[in-house]
Amino acid sequence: MAKKSVTEQDNFSYLLTSLLSVLLLSAISEQLLHLEQSYIVGALVVFLSISVLGVSKNKVVSKGKLYILCAIFLIALISAWMDSLNLDILQLVMILAFLLYTLKSAFRQVLFSGEITGNNIVGSICLFLLFGLIWSFIYLINLQVFPDSFNGIEPAPWDEQLGGVIYYSFITLTTIGYGEITPALPIPRFFAYLEAIVGQFYMAVLVASLVGAHMSQKEHKD
Repeated sequence: MAKKSVTEQDNFSYLLTSLLSVLLLSAISEQLLHLEQSYIVGALVVFLSISVLGVSKNKVVSKGKLYILCAIFLIALISAWMDSLNLDILQLVMILAFLLYTLKSAFRQVLFSGEITGNNIVGSICLFLLFGLIWSFIYLINLQVFPDSFNGIEPAPWDEQLGGVIYYSFITLTTIGYGEITPALPIPRFFAYLEAIVGQFYMAVLVASLVGAHMSQKEHKD
């Protein structure tokens, strides 16, 4: 039996499952298994590469995507072998660049792919999760540059802070804000309220528009 490949018709269903699995695995590994979170980030990069960047009309991954991927893996290897070089910030910046590149590619597939399908709706959920992850790495960079950026997150290597930062990012994106983690400096505060604005705008405008367009298409077909 031939294996089913990831296509433009179902790639976001695969991505949503992968993202939720990675986030769950991150929590389990931090609480129970005590694994390095850098492995979780590596899995995230692989899943994004397959489900978003690896799917295009000509089935060819551009040189720009390959350069970013190669740079991330190279920096990760050098950081693992030579801790004294302290390449954490550079590694985080490259991961952030990769996530932004992925967000751009996913946006094009969700919003400019012609007919609105169920895959586009699932893709809009994936975009929301990507926003949360992007801001997570923005906060991690803040913490590496300014260790006292947040109340409730102690200075530590970034992979030890990842779980708490992801939690804070999604709580802020959804504007719930429980309050156990708060920004302590002006720059982190700026990114925090900017994330809240983006989260509200995204759910109220983009997702609602996609769902409305999808329902309208179904009515016309019927």
